Amino acid sequence: MKLLGRDIPTGALVARIEERLRVRGLPTSEPAEVPEDGVEPRVDPLTFNMHSLEENADTTRALPLHTHRAGMGQAVLLAKWAFRKTCQVLINETLGRQRVFNGLVRDSYAQLSAEVLRLRREVDTLRAQAAKAQPQEVPR
Repeated sequence: MKLLGRDIPTGALVARIEERLRVRGLPTSEPAEVPEDGVEPRVDPLTFNMHSLEENADTTRALPLHTHRAGMGQAVLLAKWAFRKTCQVLINETLGRQRVFNGLVRDSYAQLSAEVLRLRREVDTLRAQAAKAQPQEVPR
């Protein structure tokens, strides 16, 4: 819904989902507060994707340690931490080529995004020129 912005009427959508749940006999959620001004503003997909590529380009940067296990979860976390500490050099060497590739993909995406933006501006300019060039109808 972030990418669609204000295009979706959130109140109507939530009401429709609640009704479908009631028809199936499923309990509905407690009332949700929807902001008066609707959902968050539209996000530019090019910028959003570029930011995501930048955040995840380095494959050697470890994700945060976590576990879904209860009880032995702390032992699993300790084992993961020990593996990372002892094998980080091997991990860096193994994923080095992937890190370079990801950087190239990010750079290519940035170039393509810039070209798309340039072409959009050019199309808008041409449309504006075409609208001005069309003869105005003279009322009789």
